[in-house]
Amino acid sequence: MSEAERDTSPPVAGGAQARAIRVGAMPFWRKREIVWGILRGALWYRRAGFKRLPIIHRGVKLRVASGVVRLGHLSEMHERVVLSAIGTPERPARISIGEYTSVWYGTVISAQQEITIGNHCAISWNCTIIDNDMHTLVELDAAVPVRAADNAVRIGDHVWVGAQAIILKGVTIGANSMVAAGAVVTKDVPPNMLVAGAPARPIRKIAGWQ
Repeated sequence: MSEAERDTSPPVAGGAQARAIRVGAMPFWRKREIVWGILRGALWYRRAGFKRLPIIHRGVKLRVASGVVRLGHLSEMHERVVLSAIGTPERPARISIGEYTSVWYGTVISAQQEITIGNHCAISWNCTIIDNDMHTLVELDAAVPVRAADNAVRIGDHVWVGAQAIILKGVTIGANSMVAAGAVVTKDVPPNMLVAGAPARPIRKIAGWQ
């Protein structure tokens, strides 16, 4: 949901901020779009659960094999979003997206292990969030061992990820942080921090965003 449709609400558990939905501020076409998205998520994508109705728009691709995709209540997946959870029987993949989180056009979220995104987050358009390299390098020294690693990506509550940002494997982003447009995040981000650049670097502490 767009920022014009939300208010800043009191902090939620853990000190993260929240965004309240202002239904009255939405034009009729937007309300209709959300209703159709809820129906699509429940009936076509079968992602609804008890007190959990995600909003899924047309053109969203779910690619699941030995994995799970869980979408929180009124989380919103916009057109051309790709959610890929492809694991193995021994190690299933998991994507978990919290409540009231928006993922905008063209973003790809690809998990071979686990990607967790908190509540009240805004993931802008054409972002990439990935917990794997897709391919494996072949080393010159065949004796170099390949070590299993915890490459899970964890994004806290009320995080804003700017357009075309890339978040790579093993990264944890703390609550109330903001990743600037085009940033490439390779290391952990503390809570309440603005990061920018490639690779992303801390710019300054922030109170949050709205």
